Amino acid sequence: MSLNSKNSNWITCTLGDIVTFKRGYDLPKDKMNKGKYPVVGSNGIIGYHDEFTTESPGITIGRSGNVGNPFIVKEDSWSHNTTLFVEKFKNVDPYFVYYYLKTIDLKQFAGGSAVPTLNRNHIHPIDIIIPSDINEQKKISTLLLTIDEKIGVCESINNHLDNLLMSIFNSWFINFEVYDKSNGMKFDESFGDVPRLWAVEMLEDYVDFVTGVEPGSKNYHEKPEINDIPFIRVGDLGSRTNTVFIDKSLSKNKILSPDDIVLSLDATVGIVKMGLNGAYSTGMRKLLIKNDDINKPFLYCLVKSKRIQRIIETFATGTTILHAGKSIKHMNFVLSDKQTMNQFGKIGNPILSIILSNLKEIEKLTNMRDMLLPKLMSGEINVSEINYDLKRIIRKFILTLLNYLYENKNYFKNTKSNETLLKSRTIHKIDKYFTKFIR
Repeated sequence: MSLNSKNSNWITCTLGDIVTFKRGYDLPKDKMNKGKYPVVGSNGIIGYHDEFTTESPGITIGRSGNVGNPFIVKEDSWSHNTTLFVEKFKNVDPYFVYYYLKTIDLKQFAGGSAVPTLNRNHIHPIDIIIPSDINEQKKISTLLLTIDEKIGVCESINNHLDNLLMSIFNSWFINFEVYDKSNGMKFDESFGDVPRLWAVEMLEDYVDFVTGVEPGSKNYHEKPEINDIPFIRVGDLGSRTNTVFIDKSLSKNKILSPDDIVLSLDATVGIVKMGLNGAYSTGMRKLLIKNDDINKPFLYCLVKSKRIQRIIETFATGTTILHAGKSIKHMNFVLSDKQTMNQFGKIGNPILSIILSNLKEIEKLTNMRDMLLPKLMSGEINVSEINYDLKRIIRKFILTLLNYLYENKNYFKNTKSNETLLKSRTIHKIDKYFTKFIR
């Protein structure tokens, strides 16, 4: 180790000077005993087991598969053999190590052409520059952890709200709990008994499925140029983070706004998303409602419902890459009366609004973290010079959310279908989750 001439408080050393990596342990899927310890593979958590190999915090990087991808678990875990895990930390802050690894392109050290594999002996000699003081390391990692925790709060709130909306949808439009059974039921070949005053309809009569555009990979830009907009592919709806851009003129006006609903019908089929900005690929459909017989919260829940997802899976064709465009002709649903639909919209629209607001906050926080990360890790920015109240970032949407929940509490309780719903685990978990924000 040696002092760095650029910054006297930082030292030059090798990765192997601060950590020792070790190959993970084999554990086939059928050998995983469903325990409390996460099993971490090259893509993150792949299952759970009743034994662990790595004490908390566990830091892994992809050894094969998703090579070089850093992952951290804040609990004891099993490091899978598709990873290298940190066996020993040498007078260094583990969380600082995790964030530092995210700034290194570890893929370039992988060997093998058919199946690239990362060898620990190839990365231990990597030269790095880090703060000599572990307390300085902790200050940097604490700031980045705080941002990531706020992102996690936003994501968790959205998951709970999504579950809440789906629970109400299933209660009203799948189990028909809101329908007055004294008005009678009728039999339908696809659905069985359905409300007599409601109708079974084809979804394409109420929704336009607008296919995206394919500009060709030769027109992709890794960094935005003048007149560029993001180009969203099916893989971007999942865990892929390498966003690409295209010239807006190539989009053919196939552009998504944050409040649009998009459905994937190629490759990984059945993914439903909102909150996206940019042009979108031919593997997706933008869903445009034709009239006011249905509303956006209903459509969002409908295409996420088990029935529509099952139809997509049933009519998907292909072996390597699935294509499910033909499933659109088979998507049917039970259309309620106008009053019920409007009531669901009154509940669902504010929930979707909060979800979209949270997605904006997630984007802001993510951009802030990604901007700070390389600058903090290189010493370009001194962590002590950053004075930003992160609590202020989430205060607004939490207050908005709590206000909405309390304003609608009586409505939920007085709604016939929610008498059962309020007793469900979903509502109980949401109530318990948000209580901690108002203590």
